[in-house]
Amino acid sequence: MRSLQILTLLAVASLPFAAGCGKGMDSTATAAHATAVNIDGSKFLLNEEPDGAVGVIAARESAEDGKPLVMVGRIGGAANPWIDGRAAFTLLDASMTVVAEGEETEGAICTEDCCATERLACTAMVKIVDADGQLIAMDSRQLLGVKEADMVVVEGKAQKDKAGNFVMLGDRVYIRR
Repeated sequence: MRSLQILTLLAVASLPFAAGCGKGMDSTATAAHATAVNIDGSKFLLNEEPDGAVGVIAARESAEDGKPLVMVGRIGGAANPWIDGRAAFTLLDASMTVVAEGEETEGAICTEDCCATERLACTAMVKIVDADGQLIAMDSRQLLGVKEADMVVVEGKAQKDKAGNFVMLGDRVYIRR
């Protein structure tokens, strides 16, 4: 009986802490959301198109890890080219187009599994990063005002590992309009 009273007392005493934890998580989530919403995307946008841009296919073949890179392509190449809530998207080489499954035309790929290998060769993940190299915690559609199929030129650095994985760490973007 005594141990039951002690357990009940402990349970009742811990209720304020449990309620406080829930509130703390909400305020942390709210703070993170508020921070993301307040990021000024203009500092990641270029007013003029930079020179020397290469397409995604050429960049995948020639880019060196950690070296500066200017890459051009069209946002797309995947069923969903966005990383929701982050400044990252898939970029498709400008020479390629995306078609529905079963359609076959030169220079076109579909977003289904049957074209996964071909898609890998002509797409790249672009991550918009801050001065410390950290991925921006805001959706690229909001941060940059871009949409699927927009042609963009990204300045930044190549990130390439020995396995051939390729990512563009972009710090500034020019949107062709």
